[in-house]
Amino acid sequence: MTKRVQEILSWYEAQPKAVRTNLQRILEHGRLGGTGRLVILPVDQGVEHGPDRSFAANPAGYDPLYHFKLAVEAGCSAHAAPLGA
Repeated sequence: MTKRVQEILSWYEAQPKAVRTNLQRILEHGRLGGTGRLVILPVDQGVEHGPDRSFAANPAGYDPLYHFKLAVEAGCSAHAAPLGA
């Protein structure tokens, strides 16, 4: 674990261990892993505002696996999606 990630986690000492563990995983994942920065692909926004409006321009976007694969290929730290997606 980098010093930067350790510093960030020190701000969350009052949180349950599970929260700190998950935060550490996110901070250490993706292209920015270990830098103290992260990128989250916010697919939940598209669903919230209506899938037709969000995904019609890119029909592949209707497939939930498309967003997961996109996040992995782009080196995102995390993927925010509705439960079950």
